[in-house]
Amino acid sequence: MAKMEFQRRIQKASRGELTPVSEVKHVDETNPPPLYEIRWQTINVTTVVDGVTQFGNTLVRLYHSEPAAALDHFVGHHIHEKSLAGDINSAQDAEIGIAKRFYDSGESQLWGIAPEPDSDIESGL
Repeated sequence: MAKMEFQRRIQKASRGELTPVSEVKHVDETNPPPLYEIRWQTINVTTVVDGVTQFGNTLVRLYHSEPAAALDHFVGHHIHEKSLAGDINSAQDAEIGIAKRFYDSGESQLWGIAPEPDSDIESGL
């Protein structure tokens, strides 16, 4: 079930149909890189604690970019389960930091996206 919800949201993202703020938002418009957050608010989860099965919901966040150098692509950099315990803002900032590091480490190789024939990327421009 969760797999289908992830697929549906990614498909909506690829069509540019996500609803701002509830499904997608800018992470930090003033600090590069330009990352976005795709949001899942209620992913159903099952956990087993001391032999007891528990059902609940979790929040999931996917940080991605839409690089100008690779039109028609968005690149997922990091996904995580958002915790609502402790210092929520610091924990989420740490997850965003991971996404930024993946962005930076893949940028020079265009995150593995093959250049289009006769593109500026392929020619090195």
